[in-house]
Amino acid sequence: MHHGGVIPPLEEITIEGFRESFRKIVELKERSGIKAILNNPPDLFERAKMYGTQYRNGSWGWASNIWHRSAAGSVVIEKDEDLKREHKFLMMRVLEHILAQGPLIQVDTILGKPGTRVEMRCRLYCDPQFPDIAYRWRQLCFPGNPSKQPDVELFCIPHYLGNPNIPGTAQMLRVLRFPNHNYTIVTCSSYQGEVKKGFLTHWIYHVYKVGGVGEHAALREFTVKTVRGDLKRVVMCLWGLTGSGKSTHGMYIFDETNAKKYVERFGVNPLDYVSDQVIKNDDIVAIFEDRVIGSECGTWTKTEDVDPSQIAIWNAAMSPRALHENTEFNSDGNPCFEGKLFTYYGAPNRNSRSVLHLSDTGYYDGDPESSGPMNVAVFLSPGYFVDYAWVRITDPAFAAKVLADGRSVGHPAQSHEAFGAIFETRYCLPFTMGVSSTAHVVRFYEFLKRRQERGDLPEIYQINTTGRIVAKYRWVRKVVNGEEMEVPEPLFEIDERGDRRVIGGTSPTIEETELFLLQAVRGAVRYEPHPVWGEKVLVPVEVPGISEARMRELNPFTHLQFEEARRLLKIQIELSKHHLNVQCPGLPREIYEAMDFE
Repeated sequence: MHHGGVIPPLEEITIEGFRESFRKIVELKERSGIKAILNNPPDLFERAKMYGTQYRNGSWGWASNIWHRSAAGSVVIEKDEDLKREHKFLMMRVLEHILAQGPLIQVDTILGKPGTRVEMRCRLYCDPQFPDIAYRWRQLCFPGNPSKQPDVELFCIPHYLGNPNIPGTAQMLRVLRFPNHNYTIVTCSSYQGEVKKGFLTHWIYHVYKVGGVGEHAALREFTVKTVRGDLKRVVMCLWGLTGSGKSTHGMYIFDETNAKKYVERFGVNPLDYVSDQVIKNDDIVAIFEDRVIGSECGTWTKTEDVDPSQIAIWNAAMSPRALHENTEFNSDGNPCFEGKLFTYYGAPNRNSRSVLHLSDTGYYDGDPESSGPMNVAVFLSPGYFVDYAWVRITDPAFAAKVLADGRSVGHPAQSHEAFGAIFETRYCLPFTMGVSSTAHVVRFYEFLKRRQERGDLPEIYQINTTGRIVAKYRWVRKVVNGEEMEVPEPLFEIDERGDRRVIGGTSPTIEETELFLLQAVRGAVRYEPHPVWGEKVLVPVEVPGISEARMRELNPFTHLQFEEARRLLKIQIELSKHHLNVQCPGLPREIYEAMDFE
């Protein structure tokens, strides 16, 4: 008998067979008097402290062997026919390791507000050498019940197991996801994000199955005094790819300290207009027509460059309860977010992260569900060439196209060499499985259309945060999906930290963007139709508090000849379609062509 009968021969491994073999290993160990599972051990934190860093403020941190997620090393396998020899080999190696290794740590939690349609029971089996992963992940989620069967399981074995490459590529195979069998295998990487995003990928599929869309967006609420003098509750979702400012804006709070900045710079005190600010969720939410529901009670967020002006994140990140990852210390021995000490691949670390309790922000009300339907949608969609700082979108098909595009200018958290314009469908690409991104986009579009028919279309904004309003660029010939095209490429310089920085152009500050959003939801902004897209896209011409001269600077048409601007827009639309053909095939024409112009 091969392996004493508990691990099948390589060629006989199946998706369901992996789990059966796992159960057999557990039974065999238990029967032999060998401990197989540590069931939700109460001493997880103590185990993890063994190799953690304790900062002077009492908080703890750990380092991972890889400091970004392994999106390129992940594969989704829907059925046994898709299992290649390499996949089976890694599955066999994981079983061999589990059989030989000490007891796996089992942690049970819930993603999605418990008791709602989006509740999903999660069970993590984690290699006992990595208790910090299990502990930190538990802090993000709602408490689970170990006696109940899980909806989804994740096997986390952060060792190198002789990993093969993904068939036909030079990329090492690290993560196997099985959407139809409700489990995921993570190897090689001890990066916290593999476990968090692993479960959330299943949750996004779960949300779709119960009638919603699972989106890579933050959720915040506040009440504003409108220009008419009445009060309006804002339920705001903010989409953004890693490094584009989603946490910055999704967890933004106006308080006495930063209000002074607004009074000095803009002559506006936001606290005259804003009250009852609540942070609901930072990363992945379920959007329904009538409701938005968050996935977690904590957040695992990028803390690089966070300072006291971002009061909510700062409060939570400096709390002794924060759990840091790849986060440096200052000369006082406290956590430090400046990115001056730690390096990764020889460059300054750009992806320090922390597990934060939303309650430590001081602005979480204990309920991850919105008080009403989403009425403001904000897409962080940075570009370098022809984007305004901010626009308002009035056409549901155009809005669905912005969602489908999911733009970013790249960030080291995506991979250590990421840079330049990136299209990632729905801001959610590596985390979509089981059903296509197209299905999510179409469902979102249908929500918007029904809301429009009822005269209740959410306000939709696109903001260019980490991009540039007309950077310096040159036209270069490139092959995109087999077709040669002439495309604009931004010019970079290397700064004193060894980072590539885009030359030229201007960007809105965090405060300018928050002031725009505040004045926009109050109804205080005056708009004009977009010079090319007309009434579908409204561009702000007057934002109370921001000077006319600054508004001109933030308008790309100030800096470009009209024909050049049209050419840049045309190529952007063409590039986006190249990516949509691959990532989001079969989009309805009214969405696919929503940005087209003659």
